[in-house]
Amino acid sequence: MLRRTRRTVTVAAIGGASAALISCTVAPPVVDPEVPPSIAAIMDQPAYEDGRWGMSVIDIDSGETLIALNPDEQFLTGSTAKILSVTAALDVLGADATFTTPVIAVGDVTDGVLDGDLILRGSGDLTLGGRTMADGTLDVPIFDHYDANVLPGLATLTPEDPLAGLDTLARQVAAAGIRSVEGEVLVDDRLWDAVVLDGVPISPIVVNDNLVDIVLTPGAAIGDPATASWRPQTAAYSLDNRVSTADAESGLDVTITESDGILTVTGTIPLETEPVVQTYQVPDPAAWARTLFIEALARAGVAVAADPRSPSTGEIPPTAELDGIAPVAAFTSPPFSETARLINKVSHNLGANQLPLLLAAHAGERTLAAGLAQQMTVLEAAGLSPDDVAITDGQGLPGNRITPAAMTAYLAFLTNAPYFATFLDSTPILGVDGSLANVLPDGDPAIGSAHAKTGTLVGPGTDTPYLLETKALAGYLDAASGRRLAFAVFVNDVPIDEVQAVIQANTDLGSIASQLFQLY
Repeated sequence: MLRRTRRTVTVAAIGGASAALISCTVAPPVVDPEVPPSIAAIMDQPAYEDGRWGMSVIDIDSGETLIALNPDEQFLTGSTAKILSVTAALDVLGADATFTTPVIAVGDVTDGVLDGDLILRGSGDLTLGGRTMADGTLDVPIFDHYDANVLPGLATLTPEDPLAGLDTLARQVAAAGIRSVEGEVLVDDRLWDAVVLDGVPISPIVVNDNLVDIVLTPGAAIGDPATASWRPQTAAYSLDNRVSTADAESGLDVTITESDGILTVTGTIPLETEPVVQTYQVPDPAAWARTLFIEALARAGVAVAADPRSPSTGEIPPTAELDGIAPVAAFTSPPFSETARLINKVSHNLGANQLPLLLAAHAGERTLAAGLAQQMTVLEAAGLSPDDVAITDGQGLPGNRITPAAMTAYLAFLTNAPYFATFLDSTPILGVDGSLANVLPDGDPAIGSAHAKTGTLVGPGTDTPYLLETKALAGYLDAASGRRLAFAVFVNDVPIDEVQAVIQANTDLGSIASQLFQLY
């Protein structure tokens, strides 16, 4: 049965907001509204017997609390934390902010020869031209390659060239009259102090999400070798493909290991399967970008004496010195509104984790702690306190917690923010796109009625193979009656036997959203 704690929910109405947020006033809260039976039936399924549910639903216009289930208890956010990190970045940086990646020539240029070093400076541009379409917007698929290993068989590659930004910079270097570089090619990734989250380096220099994409295609018969291609094609890595074709019912079983620049892919791929994308996370983004940039320079006709694969030997001058040198090339990103859309639609963890670090850099600081403090300042201006929310990163790893009541109060508050339309457009649409594309059956009346962010955390279990640490959904819903709702629903600590249960939980939360649409 539902595990309830009957408590009074308070919808915050806070004055004294930051310049980018406008406070809103709401009516007094209703105490302990019950969960409707159709929603309770979803929560009461045997699969969730050992889990803990929390839910808050409010009418944005009246402030009335419609549902309050454990509203003041903290729950793991999962990727609903991206609501907090993206809106804080929109508040501080602005929807129109851009990120310019410059190239600095240190030394004299004589007859086209640079007697010195060429330095690529990371600016925090998440895509560096690798997803930019002809209209200047970013290509955002439903299932992105960033989650290819988590969602095998679902991820797709965008058709844009992941090296487009580096090629543009290299052509600009050539156009500036540099035909040869006698010194080093260096990558300056010192915009913030080094951070690794969930095993991923959070770097200000990113090329192809700092991933090697490997596309596997089964052979014509069981036992045949699979074929493999990879991108970007680079001397940084070579591929040793040892994948074979297995029975059509066998499921994908692939492992990627690296040694001395060789990516060895082993395992099996089912017969008659469509090509499957898998990825390898590069451990050193700066070295990765250096190799790729040297290769881009060669394509642009700029010779480089340095070995693209050997560790760089040069020393990067102090930041203040580089700041005083006019760049020979520069690449500017699309507006941050596009990055926000990518982060929220596909739940892009690297991009989300860059956000507090970009806030730190914006404030002249260098650490994740400083950036999270900047983010907390935005949340506190909206009325949230440490009793309501705890943030430890941008993506929503364990340690990030929020109460359902605080989440819906914050969502309601945001409706008066000058960047609200940008934020709303960045979130997945129920039954249409992003992480909510497939949560409702065809013909469900709620399709298109909600903009919301999903959240998922899965860890090792105690008595079962896995523990669904959190499944969450939070956002906005236009109900059938015309009422505008802010809602947040969480389920934590659910023992599960297989990862497929995560997909079912996602569907169940979609069903709850559909019930909200029909009931209110």
